[in-house]
Amino acid sequence: MDTQNKFYQEAIEANVAVHSVMVNDYNTIEPHYRPESIARVEKIIQSLITKHQIKRVIDFGCGTGFMIDILKKYVEEIIGIDITQAMLDKVDKTGEAKISLINADTGDVKLQQGYYNLATAYSFLDHLYTIKPTLINVYNSLENGGLFYADLSPNAYFWDGIKQLDLSKNYDQIIQREIKAVNQKGEEIEKQFGISKELFIKAEHQKHVQGGIREEDIQEQLFDVGFKQVDFIYHWFLGQAQLINDTSMDYHLRFQHASVMHDYLIKALPITRNIFKYVGFIAVK
Repeated sequence: MDTQNKFYQEAIEANVAVHSVMVNDYNTIEPHYRPESIARVEKIIQSLITKHQIKRVIDFGCGTGFMIDILKKYVEEIIGIDITQAMLDKVDKTGEAKISLINADTGDVKLQQGYYNLATAYSFLDHLYTIKPTLINVYNSLENGGLFYADLSPNAYFWDGIKQLDLSKNYDQIIQREIKAVNQKGEEIEKQFGISKELFIKAEHQKHVQGGIREEDIQEQLFDVGFKQVDFIYHWFLGQAQLINDTSMDYHLRFQHASVMHDYLIKALPITRNIFKYVGFIAVK
């Protein structure tokens, strides 16, 4: 086994080990399961379904079924793929949609080609050692004109900014919170779940080793495998959590303020892209 294949396999094994331990708590500790996060993604899905004939969906790195829970209300058929069987065991397959699950590596799983209208990958791409094998599988699985929606990947421009800070200085708690999240997440997971820091880092290679997903890099890879168009989505600006959790304001007013700030920061892209923690995209085959 050459070095690259060795690291690729180690990332797979790390993901299985980490998520098998975290599986029972996953839906309660991951922020994308908060109601406002679910609503945001559902709004995107509704928009895609309104504009396109989407009946057949394939979800890469489906985990416990975050995307499946949203999609099954709108489509006829869903395939979910994940390397961790313990996560697949948590997927809720109830409802009218036909849901099938595959326990496999998204980079080499054998799939029906040119069949799906939509592929999704939510909070997943950063768990891969190399992204391109999965992108090739996504592309081949889609019909011509099919869409690939990926989201909630760590934004490398944000991580760059945090890592460049002088840690000896006393920043506002908004900044301190992100410094801790970037530099000490492994230690937190080790303390909470008994998972070694080193293993956790291997399970999120694109985040903790590569420093996040960079728009130019992922765009180049998408075009290289054949996608003809890609539009990027930036999400969750610095300080947004503090704003929407500020109990000194009315609940609805907090979210209104956050929405206004988000819209202005989006209008100022690409200058403001280092302000957003996460990046996603919609690509067209």
